[in-house]
Parts: sequence; structure tokens; C-alpha cells
Amino acid sequence: MNHNEFVKGAMENYDKLPQERSEIYKRYFINIPLDLKTLGNGAPDIGLGNCRSRILDGFSRFNTKFDIILGTGIFTDSQNPFVKVEGPEYLSTALKDSMHRTDEDKYVAYINAFVDKCVVVDVPDDGKANINMLMLNSAKPLNVRIFVKAGNNSKLNVFQYFGSETSTASALGTIHDISLGNNSEIEINALHNEDSNTVNLSFTKSRIGEDSHLRLNAVYSGASHTRVRNVIEATGNGSKIDANEIVLGSSEQKFDIGTYIINRGSHTSASLESKAALMDKSFCIMKGFAKIEKGATKAKSYVHERGILLDRGAKVDSLPDMSVDENDVKATHSSATAPIDPESVFYLMSKGIDELGVRSLLVSGFFSNSMAKVQSNIMKEMSMSLINSKLETKTYGAMPKIDTRNVWIASDMNEGDMFKGHYKYR
Repeated sequence: MNHNEFVKGAMENYDKLPQERSEIYKRYFINIPLDLKTLGNGAPDIGLGNCRSRILDGFSRFNTKFDIILGTGIFTDSQNPFVKVEGPEYLSTALKDSMHRTDEDKYVAYINAFVDKCVVVDVPDDGKANINMLMLNSAKPLNVRIFVKAGNNSKLNVFQYFGSETSTASALGTIHDISLGNNSEIEINALHNEDSNTVNLSFTKSRIGEDSHLRLNAVYSGASHTRVRNVIEATGNGSKIDANEIVLGSSEQKFDIGTYIINRGSHTSASLESKAALMDKSFCIMKGFAKIEKGATKAKSYVHERGILLDRGAKVDSLPDMSVDENDVKATHSSATAPIDPESVFYLMSKGIDELGVRSLLVSGFFSNSMAKVQSNIMKEMSMSLINSKLETKTYGAMPKIDTRNVWIASDMNEGDMFKGHYKYR
């Protein structure tokens, strides 16, 4: 298939597909009120260079450099031997390696039709790599396809920062295809801090070889609307998945987070932990679905969803679900959503902590177990700075002041105490 035919087919699928195809969740999704294919037509890339400078200045305090910088009108490559960047035409020749079909989702079709760059991360057998990526959009949307391939006995840590600076409606779309060989280990960290004019579209699929381990960590703090769809397969025998999702919402932000974890091989382990803390009138749907397929004996699967409501207008819909087709397995799923317990707030304020300090203490304690699983120091430190800044200002999208003295403080209260007296449990 030539590239023009590929783009035409993708555009046709974008036009005809509904926003949600899943029969399970057809009543539970965030509507994106934009025709994305018309965004940014003729729009100048105003201010993005300054945005990049501010972000790079912030990361320089961590002695961090980016191997890849992608943005509308921006492309920087540090010549990392494990990374190459291809043009949109790459998709037409890489269809056989693509895990995402253009006809499977309306916004997968959109990203494929308007892709700016294809990033290929290829770590050979016994290879080791740490790769940092910066992705920025302006009034003109940015759409990126990322192919991550790790060979046998390899180790890879990827950190990605998503930012933007726009004065009109725009979008930042990414599709990840992750393939992991045997006896290997990958950590993918994604930190989203897009501004209020940006729609965040994020799709990930992965296949994991025997006795390999994938950690997928994501913090969603930015964008007016966020739509996430992940399908993570523990394919090979003995493979392991750890997926951690953190959502911090304010204003009228909307988050639609859907993650499928699949046990396909025997003795596999798949864990999904999703946590949302919401302020103002923000709204989040967490859709964690676990499937243990026939033949996945001795498999373990775990879905854990928790939400904290910091203001009366905030809302969380947590919808954990599970399908088990094998007998000799261990499988659990649960969810709980509640406002902060008033007794906990009173107790902390009686110790001399003001209301903002109480919020920061409780939210940092709420997220601390998830952040403790992250191995990337830059992901931990930057996430802490963004979350603390947002709790204080309720704004997002701007680069906050970085304070490396920030620490996550686990409070005296456990999760059960936080939800005491106000909970919804499945």
C-alpha cells in the first residue's frame, strides 16, 4: 500500500467510526467536542520555541538531556544509536509490524492520517539504554507513532514529557507499539502536562516475551480532554506487567482512561493500579479490564482503582471488570471512590497544618505507593513538582518551579482511613 492510499483509508475510518466502539463501555466515555482533522489549518507556530526553552531549562536542573525533541516545526536528534526518526511514509511500509489497526478506533485513525514523525527505538539482544523524549504541540497538532523493540536479555528505560503552548484548540496524539523479547526489562514513563487548549490522545499496545517485565507508568495532569486506550499482553510464559496510572484533575478537565491487561501465557502476572485525585468540576472515568485467557495456568491478575474527590463538583466513575477463562489462577479487582474524610482533615489541621498543606499531604500519601514503583528519578521528581504545583495553583500546562527537596510524605493514615465513612466499593 502506498502512503496516499494509507492516509485516505485512515481519513475514511476517522469519519465513519463512532467515538466509542466497545460494547462494554459504549455508555461510559468522554466526548471530544472537536473535529480534529480541521484543527490547526494555516495556524502559525507561535510561542513554541519559548515553551521548549522553558521546559529544557527546567530539566537542565536535573542534568537531563533529551535524545529526541519533537514538535510542530521542531525536530532534534542527538544521534542516539538505538533511536531513529522516520517520516510519515514509514507507516506504509511498517504495517506488518504495527499492532494498531487504522479501523479499530476513531482516534487511532486520526493519528495515522496526520502523523508527523515515526520514532523507532530498537535495543538489540543484551543491550541497555536510557532514552528521554520531549513532545510539544502548538496551534498545529502533533501526532507521533512510536515503535519500541527490545531484544532478548535487554534493559530499557524511557522517559517522555508531553507539553504544549497553544492559544487555540489543538491536539497531541501518540501511538506506542511495544515489543519485548525474552528475559528483558522495560520501563516506560509518560508525564502529561499539556495546556488547557490541547486534547491528549494516547494509545499503547504491547507484547511481552517469556520471563520479561514491562512497567508502564503514566501521570495525567494536563490537557482539557484526555483519552487513553492501552492493551498490554503478558504473552510469554512467566512474563510480568505492572501498570500504574495517576490522574490529577482541576477546573473542568475530563479524563477517559481505559486499560486492558491480558494474561496469555502460563505463570504470568498482570497488575493495574489506577488512582485519581480530582478538584473543582473535573471528571475521570477509569476503565480497568483484566482478561485471563484459556491456557494461562498459574496466572495472577489484579485491578485496583481508587479515587479521591477534593471538591464537591468533582466526579470519578471507576469501572473495574474481569474475564477469567482458566481455573488455576488468582484474580482480584476492586474500586473505591470518596471525598477526603473530614475527621482526617480535622486531625491534620489540629496539628497546625493549613488546608492547602492537608491536601498536599493527603494526595502525596495517596499517590506515594504508585510513585514508589517508578525507577526513573526524573519521572519521580518532575511528577512531584507538577502535582504539588497543581494542588497549590489548580493550573496546569506551565513548567513549574522545580524543587528537588520535594519528597513524597506517606501520612500516618492508610488507604482504608482515607475512605472511612464515605466509600463506594466493588
